[in-house]
Amino acid sequence: MKKFQYKKILIIKHGSLGDVLNSTSVIKAIYDKYNSSEIIILTTSSYSSLFEKLNSNFTIFNDQRKGLFKTLKLLFFLANKNINLIIDLQNSNRTFYYNLFFRIFSKAKTNSTHLFSNYRYKYSKLDPPSVIKGLSNQVNLLRINPDDRPNLNFLKKKLNNDFNFLDKSYFIVNPGCSTKNSYKKWPAENYIEVCKHLINNKIVPIIIGSEPDRESVEEIIKKVPDSINLLNKSPLDIIYNLSINAAGAISNDTGPAHLIAATGCKIHLILCSKSNVKTVIPQSNNVTYNQADDINDIKPKIVFASVNKILNV
Repeated sequence: MKKFQYKKILIIKHGSLGDVLNSTSVIKAIYDKYNSSEIIILTTSSYSSLFEKLNSNFTIFNDQRKGLFKTLKLLFFLANKNINLIIDLQNSNRTFYYNLFFRIFSKAKTNSTHLFSNYRYKYSKLDPPSVIKGLSNQVNLLRINPDDRPNLNFLKKKLNNDFNFLDKSYFIVNPGCSTKNSYKKWPAENYIEVCKHLINNKIVPIIIGSEPDRESVEEIIKKVPDSINLLNKSPLDIIYNLSINAAGAISNDTGPAHLIAATGCKIHLILCSKSNVKTVIPQSNNVTYNQADDINDIKPKIVFASVNKILNV
């Protein structure tokens, strides 16, 4: 019997970075099941290039999320695309209204956690699943069965000679954090102590980050000059490929941590109590963490034990 194929499928995924990375195995599974369908991704400009790399066959539209008029214009534009199935992997307050709009102005079936969904996934608010497990459970309703780890093989590439430390044992240090989540940021002075500890064990600290992390990265490099500075030189594909052969990694609760963990690299996370370890951090055996109500209460000497375990020293 020939399996049913939706002609056009809209997948909604706006962010954040960690959640987008966790959605990749789900999106790949959707494509694998409906590979003769047109797959449309509705995302934000921050992640459009990532989805293009994930699969060049996808049609990408950016949702600016600026103002009612622009949003309605976009939704009517999509409604006129004769989409047959909408899979909402964002499941946010905003996309609740998107679901309602498409229920009224479109014949498309919807799969989400929202009230107006045709294939509605329900879970306990008191005991929510991890992000990747929840998204997998959601599309299971469509008889789609994703892998339980992000699908990031599309980021693999050979690193060039600019990275002259690859023949040494190195450890990735990610001191940055979203500016809106500064309460999740472990002080740079603590990362300095970790980097000194790594140097003492003949391990090269590799400091990654983007422009918002400049102050922390430069403070670390100033105090530990034998560290490697990859500020603004560590996009997702670089982090991914460095992680494959890294001795280990340490990070705040932020998007790149999910990327590093997905490679199988052993990573230790520094968490405040607002980070739910059952839902938002990578759920795999290569991930360990220290957690406190106030992240500043986690002292470097406590973290050394976990770093030593990663390094087998």
